[in-house]
Amino acid sequence: MSRTFPLKAALTVSAVVFLSACSNVQKQGVFSQAEVEHHDIRPTFSHALEREEWLANEYRKYLATKGNKAFAVYWDGLGYPSASGYSDDKLSMTIARKEALRLCQAYSQSQRQYCVIEDEKGTDREPLRSTDFPKEVIAYRDADHWQEYVSTRGHKAIAGNQSGIKAGSKGASQAEAEQKALEQCRENASYVSLDCYIIASE
Repeated sequence: MSRTFPLKAALTVSAVVFLSACSNVQKQGVFSQAEVEHHDIRPTFSHALEREEWLANEYRKYLATKGNKAFAVYWDGLGYPSASGYSDDKLSMTIARKEALRLCQAYSQSQRQYCVIEDEKGTDREPLRSTDFPKEVIAYRDADHWQEYVSTRGHKAIAGNQSGIKAGSKGASQAEAEQKALEQCRENASYVSLDCYIIASE
């Protein structure tokens, strides 16, 4: 019978804490003019936040996140926003911008490269050496999950995709641990990043 090592619990707790925080302090709906004036963003984006509720709600979620982060918007040929993507807690601003643009493009389901970074914020957190981790470690939380995997004994597996580490599991055998990790990864991944694979296992 397989067991999940602390990564799954960490992911679950993080999600609960994040959702609880959002439900307590995060507003919903379009921005007022007074609200957008507090943010250093383009007028076009400001106006969209005042009239597009779905975009305003996504941006509010982004504002509640921390670390190196970026928010991208897909503008169609008529200048209207039709998709967005954001990243947070990344190891660098370069990674944050790249991931926000990638997610924005994926959600747009368009071949045209119309996504634009509309907001970004950095952090002074001490950078990590990327050579110490697999390429899937693109966020500080990924690094924490990787360290949990390394310190776990027995048959184990850790899975993810290009958006980072998504799951880890223990099992009676290496194969069982891998299967469980992949199942958890698919549950945790967004629908635009379902290409889960095993990053490491023993």
